[in-house]
Amino acid sequence: MKKIIFLGFVLLLGAFIVSGCGNFGKNADKSNREEAVIIPEKDKVGGSMQTGNGYGFDKFDLDIEIDGKDAVDAEYDVSKSKIEAEFENKLENVKLKNDDAFNELDKLFVDIMITKDTPKQEVIDKILKYYGIDTYSKFDLEVEFDDGILLDIEEGQ
Repeated sequence: MKKIIFLGFVLLLGAFIVSGCGNFGKNADKSNREEAVIIPEKDKVGGSMQTGNGYGFDKFDLDIEIDGKDAVDAEYDVSKSKIEAEFENKLENVKLKNDDAFNELDKLFVDIMITKDTPKQEVIDKILKYYGIDTYSKFDLEVEFDDGILLDIEEGQ
């Protein structure tokens, strides 16, 4: 008899454990219950410095000419977690690639802090101020933001 009571107690205890661990709560059948969402770092708004698009854009291509001659050329491109960067400032006789170029462009990006909503003239003014340029004959900038919006500024020849 004690064995039957002990066996019944074990079965009852097992049933409580299984029902307590299951998903039988009051919201289990509702279609609007919250599910856990896992978002990869690179898909978060704004990204991060490790994924390359922490600046809010994936591509940045800048060409400034003074008196018809190249003065500043900067290219930054993030694709498949690979960052490619090139920078040339002929005013200061600087030509950089890869990590060195990225480090130089990082200073520019942090200083100007442009977004897709920044007015075009403000973007131009910030970049010219950063490089200490008063006049230019050509200003060409293409920025592809991480949400697909393209900023295209072409002034001059």
